[in-house]
This record gives sequence, C-alpha cells and structure tokens, in this order.
Amino acid sequence: MLKIKKLALLPLAAALIFSGSIHTASASPSDESAAPIRVGYIESESYSSFTYGLAGIAQGLEERGVISDFAHDPLEDDARSVWKAMAAAESEHILFAEDMFFTLKSMGGQEAARAVNSDEIDLLIVMGTVAGVFVSEREEKNDYMVFAAADPILSGIVKSETERFTPNSYAYIDPSRYRRQVDIAYHIFGFTKLGVVYENTPAAYAYSGIGQAELSAVTNGFSVERRYVDEARDDADMDRYYRELKAAYKQLIDEGIDALYITTATTEDHMLPWLLEDIAAAGIPTISQAGESQVRNGAVFGVTLDDPADQGRFIAHVIEQYLEGTPIDTLPQVYEIVPKIFVNYDAATRSGILFPFKTLISMDEIFRDEW
Repeated sequence: MLKIKKLALLPLAAALIFSGSIHTASASPSDESAAPIRVGYIESESYSSFTYGLAGIAQGLEERGVISDFAHDPLEDDARSVWKAMAAAESEHILFAEDMFFTLKSMGGQEAARAVNSDEIDLLIVMGTVAGVFVSEREEKNDYMVFAAADPILSGIVKSETERFTPNSYAYIDPSRYRRQVDIAYHIFGFTKLGVVYENTPAAYAYSGIGQAELSAVTNGFSVERRYVDEARDDADMDRYYRELKAAYKQLIDEGIDALYITTATTEDHMLPWLLEDIAAAGIPTISQAGESQVRNGAVFGVTLDDPADQGRFIAHVIEQYLEGTPIDTLPQVYEIVPKIFVNYDAATRSGILFPFKTLISMDEIFRDEW
C-alpha cells in the first residue's frame, strides 16, 4: 500500500506559481470610426479544451464591453456552436466571420487554402500546437494569435517570450506550465521513475510537455522512461492505438516505473479504466496532464493549469489592446494560471494509494468514480 507523505498543498502551489489576473473593466476601443476587425478561427482538432478556451475569450470580451449579447450554453463542448454564438454577438469593433471556422484534422486541401492568407479576415484565432505550427508556416497576409499551444517556443511558433519570427504573430505562453504540474506531483508521490507514452514527433514532444517533465527530472532527481505510440489518425484507427497504448503501459511497468504521466493525445476519457487496469494493479499512481476530466474518469491525480475564465480575461485584454492599435508583435504573451489540484479517491484506493487527511483537504476537488 503506497502511502503518500503529508503535504500542505496550498502553500506549495503558491510557491510554484505566479499569477497576474486581469479583472479590471475597460472602455471600448477608442477609435469609433475604425472599421471592425474581421476574425477567423482554426483549431488543431475538435477538443473540448479548445471550446472552453474559445468561450472564455468571448466572455472576457463581453466583460470588457468589446462585444455584447454573447448567448451560449456554458456546457457546450462544440467549438463551432460557440463560434456561431460569437458571430451573432453585437460589436462595433470586432466581427467573427461565421463561415471562417476550420478544424485542421478534418479539413481538405481547399479549406486549408482558404484558412490562411484570406482576403475575408484581418485576424486569425488559432487553437492548439498543430494548428499553430500550420499557420505560422503559411500565414503571411493576416495577423494571427495562437492559444492552447503547450510550448509555442519549442514548437517554433514564436521565437521567445518577447520575440517573434514574423511581425504578424502572437502566442499565449505559460513558460513553466507542465514543469509546475510535474513538480507538484513529484512533491506528493516522490517517484523515481516517471513513465510517459507519446508519439515520436516534434509536435507531440511539445504538446505532451516532455521537455518540461525532463527539466523537472533534472531538478528533482527522477528519470523519465518513455515509449512511443503513433496517435490515432481517424476513428477507424482507434482500436490499434488503444491496443498499442495499453501494451506500452505494460512495458513501462516492466521497466519499473513508479508513476505514469498520462500525456495529452487522442485518448478518450471513457477508455481510461480499461487502459489503466495493469497500472492500477501494479499500484502505480497516474498523473494526468489534461487534468480534471481524466481524473474524473480514472486517473489518480491531476493538476489543471487551464482556467478558461481567467485566461479569457487576459486574452480579451490583449485583443482589446490590439483593437486599439497596439502592434501584434508587441503584445504581452506571458501569463501564468493558478493551479487547481484534483484526486480520484476510488482510483487511488484501487491502486493501493493512501492519501493523508491533511493532503486530501488541501485538494481543490475529490472525485469518486463516475464509470
């Protein structure tokens, strides 16, 4: 039975993060005679985190008075529906073009050609690492802002926290997002071998947070044991992907890992109980990179560094500065979110993991099984 050492998590979290939330209301852009900025949207794939992030931006813009009458269901997980609601919102300063919505994973060549360098828009909102790389390699005519990319610098989307490769680019950066996540998990579990499985590509290395996990390993003295599995290319490829992923987890058990980092990939949450059967039987704690949703569905532990409302306020402030005439390549890119920490009590129990009461009461939320 693995017993977790007592730890006051709130002071730890405070020591590991810096947050500069922006909540101040602001007047609308000053130039009332300027034509509205026309905006398009492209995402790497259909992903609920992109949807909630997009809705958070719209809500932030409404709070700041840039748009009004943004009517949407807060539980909506389809980004196209959120985009439609944004297109229907009222504004004198910004227009979201309803038909300029693209999902990179499912679009064909004709859509790909229309998504970039378009005469129909002035600004492109981009969600995800893969879409961010796609746009940064092709967009020359319009400005673009990349959000929800795990490591925009490592991915080559922007040069640094302040520098760009091209003057029409912007990327939201949380410079130590996944390192803080792994650091917190290490201080709780004290593992010596952290297992990871991800696709062996530069993009997956970036969005799986492997570079930041490696930095945490150097600081804290554990090793990172890795296996590679190609992600599912479409629905027909999911069975192959899950079989190989579960086999990779079994190989990591044989390697002697004492914690597993469940990295962001095409894994559906409802598959976690089956995928993690061998890991749980081996008494190995599972740490979710995605956070809350995977902890609800069977991962033992997660640290969420995504707060759509908080991020949305920051991004709305950035967009408002852009509407007021601030050049896109001088806008602030760095913002850090306060972490929220989650545990699945039943998943921990199945793995033989005991959390002290003082640790449990420091969690932001404790889940019981929902499957």
